[in-house]
Amino acid sequence: MRPDAAAVGGDDCREMAGLSPGSASGFTRNRFGNFDMVNTCDPDAAREVFKVEGKYPERLDIAPWRLHREDAGKELAVLLGNDKKWHKNRTVVSRPMLRPQSVAAYVLKIDDVATDMLQHIRSVRAGPEGTEVLDLENELFKWALESISAVLFNERMGLLQDNIPQDAQDFINGMHDAFDSLTRAMTPDARLHKLLNTKSWQKNKQAWDTVFKIGEKVMDRQLQRAEERQARGEADDGQLDFLSFISSREKLTKEEIYANAIELMGAAIDTTSTTLLWTLYQLCHRPDLQDKLYQEVTQVIGQDEVITFDHLKNLHLFKAVIKETLRLHPVAFAITRVIQQDTILMGYEIPAKTVVMVSLYDMARDPRLYKHPEEYRPERWLRGAEDYVDTHPYAYLPFGFGTRSCIGRRVAETELQVLLAKICQQFVLKQRNPRVIPAMTKGILMPAEKMDICFIERQ
Repeated sequence: MRPDAAAVGGDDCREMAGLSPGSASGFTRNRFGNFDMVNTCDPDAAREVFKVEGKYPERLDIAPWRLHREDAGKELAVLLGNDKKWHKNRTVVSRPMLRPQSVAAYVLKIDDVATDMLQHIRSVRAGPEGTEVLDLENELFKWALESISAVLFNERMGLLQDNIPQDAQDFINGMHDAFDSLTRAMTPDARLHKLLNTKSWQKNKQAWDTVFKIGEKVMDRQLQRAEERQARGEADDGQLDFLSFISSREKLTKEEIYANAIELMGAAIDTTSTTLLWTLYQLCHRPDLQDKLYQEVTQVIGQDEVITFDHLKNLHLFKAVIKETLRLHPVAFAITRVIQQDTILMGYEIPAKTVVMVSLYDMARDPRLYKHPEEYRPERWLRGAEDYVDTHPYAYLPFGFGTRSCIGRRVAETELQVLLAKICQQFVLKQRNPRVIPAMTKGILMPAEKMDICFIERQ
């Protein structure tokens, strides 16, 4: 295995899960914070866990975020809820987010933001040769927020301008702080942090207060416009504007609309930007793959400046690249479920209310499931290719499983494919100081160091 082809990851993932790929089957026990946790990196065991999850699957409680909502009088929505109300929210919100025809309607907005992002990359490049984006993580975060804002609210926040509006910058800072404080505010017990008003709790509270304040302001503006359109008798098919769609159905209260939209934003921004960051990093070490991607995007799109939904259907290698990134660098390194009743799984007695963690990070590195698992090989996902793998159906679940799977999956994949296609069409990617960059967990699995990636114009 070439060192520059190696997958990189955080040892803290394995410490938390108490697992090592290829060495464990069934379940092991570990302790996280103030509760016991049962862990597995066995896809057969994962299948058994999901079989008993019930009608309202319950995930590990993100207690600092939930406690903030309760204190602030905010609703729990698709991310933090677990009960019948969650199911109602999920049913209403999934239609404009998961249907292919709805996502097809968003592509032009996503393409518009991606086009602006290319110009933004050119404007912020610096470094010794004037090609490096010095704070790439933050710039991709801006792109992800600008893109999801266009989809959800039909409004651009101005994040790719030279002078960012203060509200937009405050929203970015709030989202960063919400994730940055999460792990500390969860351990050993979020209730204790709240009671003692620790710095981690204060950071968590202030972050979400800011996010809700600014998010609600944006939504109020858009809802007012929707009411004005309705008063003028203008038709709205509900497909081009997520916010108009869920508000016009009159199945959610205004507070529920706020909570769902903000939770969707919170789930979309760091996750999408981090996935693209890892992808660009891996491509720096595969110039041959960059050439293949350039050939594919040139063949499929040609000189067209606008990428359409039909174009995306034929970007097979791009889909494989993103899929491979999510295998090696799953944003959520594990899926959790709370077992609803006393259960026997693969011969183990699992008491009710036990948290079970399915480690995606470790399954991705299991040689029983993948050939050369530590190497970045997108070709393994292309049917007919020499490296093609028809892996276990429960071994690759980067977007979760079942009714608790990522509700923004189709939008996220579209955003990633569109911007990556445009980048590969116009730039050659190189790492200024080629090296392996480790990962760390900070709510999500992210690079432990700044990415020194150069964007060199294609000749």
